[in-house]
Amino acid sequence: MILRKYASLWEYYARAGGFAFGAQPGKRELSLLGSVRWPDATPRETLSVPRLSPSTIALTLVVFAVALGTATVTAADPQPVPAADATATADAGRDRNAIYRYDPMDEKLYPIKPAELRPGHVYGRFDSGRGRWVWSKADAAGNLRYTMGEGSTQPARMFDLRGTDAERRRALERRSPELARLFAIQGARPMLRLDASGRWELGPTPCVSSVFDEATAQRWEWHGDAPSLVVHSGGTHWRVHEGWYAPSY
Repeated sequence: MILRKYASLWEYYARAGGFAFGAQPGKRELSLLGSVRWPDATPRETLSVPRLSPSTIALTLVVFAVALGTATVTAADPQPVPAADATATADAGRDRNAIYRYDPMDEKLYPIKPAELRPGHVYGRFDSGRGRWVWSKADAAGNLRYTMGEGSTQPARMFDLRGTDAERRRALERRSPELARLFAIQGARPMLRLDASGRWELGPTPCVSSVFDEATAQRWEWHGDAPSLVVHSGGTHWRVHEGWYAPSY
């Protein structure tokens, strides 16, 4: 509507004013209206320029605006960042408005769209309430649940990995040949454990998936598809003490 309005004003002004240049006798004129006769009734040689229609002007402006908007979005898209310097309190180049998946094989954090979240998989996000980066699990509705704390363990396959099993196996062999041989001998799957700084450590950790939820001070374990709440004799709340879980009363 706005583009049409301005295009109409352009046409009105052209009809009213003529855009004629060169009123001196003997000089060439430029007119968007065609031949122009001046007050002394002496014909002038004119140079006619085809008029642009309002629809052409509007279309040109729309194409320019779309191209500019596309270039702006592309430049602002978050990029993968190395995970080595990314901690709970260090952005390390991460966009706080983005969600990231962690690839333990190449140790990078990749931005991912909310619509691409896979249920049960682990993703990193910035918790504005806590003022720090946290790890959560996606549910079937696309929500991110839990605020994983130190000691949480998850299978490597639950980090939304890309590529085939053979490609991931070769990547593991390049990163840690000893662990790759250990997993091959034991027949176990790689597990990752969250340390106090918010980084994931790859190693021979317990085979049970677990989450220590800092938001509720509760612990959850997966012995199947559904999580089970871990309790102690005094209740359901826990705290981390020297790298171990202790009851919190």
